[in-house]
Amino acid sequence: MDLITLNLKLAFREPGCPVCRLRQQQEQRYLFNLLYENVNDGTTRLRLVRGLGLCPDHAWRLQATEPQHWSDGLGTGIIYEDLTGRLLGSLSAYLAQDRSPQEGLARLMERLREWLKPRGRMGRWLAQYLPAPAPATSLLARLSPTASCRACEMIGDREETYLIWLARQSGDPEFRGWYSASDGLCLPHLRRALTYAEDEETVRFLAQVAADKLKPLLADLGEYLRKHSWHNRDEPKYPWEQASWIRSVAFFAGEAREEEGGNTYQVRRQALGDYRRRPDRVPGEEER
Repeated sequence: MDLITLNLKLAFREPGCPVCRLRQQQEQRYLFNLLYENVNDGTTRLRLVRGLGLCPDHAWRLQATEPQHWSDGLGTGIIYEDLTGRLLGSLSAYLAQDRSPQEGLARLMERLREWLKPRGRMGRWLAQYLPAPAPATSLLARLSPTASCRACEMIGDREETYLIWLARQSGDPEFRGWYSASDGLCLPHLRRALTYAEDEETVRFLAQVAADKLKPLLADLGEYLRKHSWHNRDEPKYPWEQASWIRSVAFFAGEAREEEGGNTYQVRRQALGDYRRRPDRVPGEEER
């Protein structure tokens, strides 16, 4: 069995969207490896320089990863010491200029406007719509990344590989069985997987699995809301019903990601486990 199929099969066994789980694993692996062995790698550092570090989300995840594994911030400090020095150099070079080219251009455009205004209706019209260059243009060029976040690129490529493979393997009966037994894809990943479907049969299969997962979820949401009524307060409140409102958010938004501080993430993970405990046949479901 190839590695991609094996990883998907293992993810199918776990609660929640399997591709969300694989993405989070890839994200954790990339950030760990960056700190463990690539901090001083020339190619890696060049990409970080071009991207001015990582995107805000991955920069903070990098910052959180190092203390978890090494109780220190040396690797992150090395990366951002270099970036800080480079950015300070860019600011200093800009400030050392007598006047930026944009300032000179702005003065030239203003003189042109003043020259056009007394030249009749057409001159006034041209002066009105003559664009004024933004004074910060040259500085913004120095302070803007020239490459995207490397973590987003690598993790996104791997994520797409899983979605492509899932869509293509959906024609295999054994693979279909594994996927049908899973919790299915969240809506964002379902939409992306559908774009890789090569035939109508695959589209209908993915749609059918999604519908099969949403039907009981909708029923549990209905019971969760119904049992909030004073008249129904003494009815048993099952864990999967109490978790249904969080699971519905996860379907539309993707699985929860670990957050800093508080117990929000733990509540979401608990809801994920509680919903997995839902039996195939729920008491009273046939009467609804």
